[in-house]
Amino acid sequence: MKKIIILLVCIITPSISCKKSTLNGSIKSSFVETSQSELLYFDNDNIPDKAEIKATNNNEYSGFSLLIYLSTLKKTIEIPVYNNSILYNNIYADYYLGEPIIKDKVIELRIDYADKMTVANVSGEKKDLSEKIKYRFNLANKKIQIIGYDLSYMKDQKGKYNKSFNFITGKYYSSKNFNGQESEASGWSSEIQNIFTENWNNNFINKLIIYGNDIE
Repeated sequence: MKKIIILLVCIITPSISCKKSTLNGSIKSSFVETSQSELLYFDNDNIPDKAEIKATNNNEYSGFSLLIYLSTLKKTIEIPVYNNSILYNNIYADYYLGEPIIKDKVIELRIDYADKMTVANVSGEKKDLSEKIKYRFNLANKKIQIIGYDLSYMKDQKGKYNKSFNFITGKYYSSKNFNGQESEASGWSSEIQNIFTENWNNNFINKLIIYGNDIE
């Protein structure tokens, strides 16, 4: 009976992946599928492009990439979606992606992580860390540009942190609510301007930690 209930949850859930088992305290992937395609006019040439999520399950944890077909270049660009659970929560956890959100030629991905087990959640998982990444096609150099990055995470189960980066202007903003006390910080850096998919890697994401740390 329990197996039937788990199967029904996997079928009706709107997220890309459905998790049910654990390994050493972390969430293990048990079911991963590829999302349905979304049509869009991403490169502004009036010919439909396509964006979809490619799921991989070649190890203990699930992994994802964003695939964008560009009619202008007549090829598909594969952009890895990194797992940043250790970076922000100091624990390796599986992650979840919804369908790409398309708004005014901008593709947005929302990433949620499973951190701790909790009875309160229907799926038995607590998602303490979430990210949003925004992509846009740069007509000048015909590359895919990352124009925004937002994240929120918990720290020591007491404080809620939010950071937002505008990679067009190089501005960042951060805020914290720790035990009911709120604080915020903001700034600008040329280092976080004009970021393209080839610049978006673990080394660059690690650098983002230093920005907005005035609140921590």
